[in-house]
Formats: sequence, structure tokens, C-alpha cells
Amino acid sequence: MNEAAEHSALIPMDRLVTASSQLYSLPDIYLKVRDIIFDPESQITDLGDVLMTDPGLSARLLRISNSAFFGLANEVGTISRAVQVIGFQHIHDLVVATSISKAFRGVSNDIMSIESFWIASVERALIARMLAERKRLPNSERMFVGGLLLDIGHLVMYEHIPEAAQQAISHADDQFKPLHLAEVELLGFSAAELGSDLARKWQLPESLSDQILYQDRPELLKHNAEVAIVHVAKCLAGTAAEPDAIGLVFDAISADVKAILNLTFEDCEQLLAGALGELSETLELIIPQG
Repeated sequence: MNEAAEHSALIPMDRLVTASSQLYSLPDIYLKVRDIIFDPESQITDLGDVLMTDPGLSARLLRISNSAFFGLANEVGTISRAVQVIGFQHIHDLVVATSISKAFRGVSNDIMSIESFWIASVERALIARMLAERKRLPNSERMFVGGLLLDIGHLVMYEHIPEAAQQAISHADDQFKPLHLAEVELLGFSAAELGSDLARKWQLPESLSDQILYQDRPELLKHNAEVAIVHVAKCLAGTAAEPDAIGLVFDAISADVKAILNLTFEDCEQLLAGALGELSETLELIIPQG
């Protein structure tokens, strides 16, 4: 048995997805919120009533509603008002973000600290949201969730198959190839494929699972602005806020992606600066502490 086949046999992706979806299950409150949001006959009061059954989540949503994240002129004092002002879709996305970050609370591994993981994830999320706003995409705030969950597959890998994940990282470094290609060679699947399937298992929106799946291969979904946006967010996050470093990243982004988004070097500079400016506050809002 060759090395690739040996690692692929370690644990099939579908088993890893099933185990992860059960271990890191989304709370009942999310399922109730999802059912109300996708029910055409539901009312604002229905959603408010469900959210108020979870005091912790309600408090977090009010904090987010009154933060720079939305930049509202008037203070939002009640959940019903938050639903009115922010809207069903944004409430859904915020509940997804807070629920999933809480579901993975306590996960630890030797490859990456959970703190470092969420810092990188929130930076990607902010860049994705800001780029969507800059390009005037409708419901641009929803791109925050795409950026936040982009690397969820790696979190599962690092927790459940850490040795194989580390070997893929080493193989990518030794062979000077992208990590997702090294993962496919050694494991039979990439973290993007794993994360996308997990999102489907959680019954998250298809557009979100597509963003995760095609994050490294945006050319496979031509003219898909959402996939292009999360791809750019992934490329930019973690880059030093210096012209030379940003220039290297900008040059590496494909011409097709740049054309879809009309992306400029100045966009990249401003996106990175904006994300770094909001990073600390957003981490406190989205990621459970203590």
C-alpha cells in the first residue's frame, strides 16, 4: 500500500464528517431560528420569542447590534428591535457564527492553538465582509460567516487526525505545493472538502458550503463573486500590513478573481487595515471567552 492510500484508509471523510457533526452539534436554538427564518409565514415576534429563550445568546446579539460591526445610529435595547433593525438574514448569520464558535470551544491540538485559529478566522471574516461591502454585494454582512468558517475543516483535522494533518503540512512544504493538494495526495480529501461536507451536514446554506469547498479553486465557479471574495480574504489574512507584503499577495491572486471583483492593490491595503482595526473588538463579540 503506498503512502497516499495508507493515509486515505486511516479514516474515510464521510465518517469524519458524521462524527464531527455529532460531536460539534449546533444547539437547538439555531435549529429553531433556522426554521423560523425559512418559514415564509413567520413574523418578527416569532424570531424574537425564540431568541429570548437563550439569555446568553440574546445578550451577545445585543452587544453585536450595538457594536461597530453594524454601526447603527441609535442604540438597540431589545431583541425584537434587533430583529427589526438587523433583519432575519443577519440574525441567522450571527447565530450561526456564535453557535459554531461555541460548539468548538475547548478544542485543542499541537498543530495550532485554538486562539490563533479564531484570530485568523475572524480576520478572514472581516476582510470578506468589508470586500463585499466595497463591491456592493447585497447582504454583504453574510460574507462574514463564510470567512469565519472557511477553515473549519482544518480544525476538525487537527483535533481528530493530527498526525496525518501534520504530515500533509510537511509534505506541502517539502514539495513546494499548496496544502490542499498535499492533503488530497496523502489523505484522499482536503480540509476544504471536509469543511464543506460538514456545513452540509449541519444543513447550513448551500452558498456557504460552496464558499468553503471552492476557497482554493475559485476558477471552478466562474463569475461567483462570493467564492472570489472568500478566496481573496484567505489570501490577505495574516499578511503583514506593509506594501511589499501586500503586493506579493495581490500579484498572486489570479486575473480572473481580480476581474470578477474589480480588485485593486489599494483595495487590498484598505481591507487589511480595516480588518486589523476591528479585529480585537470582533473577537470579543463572536468568540466565547472564559
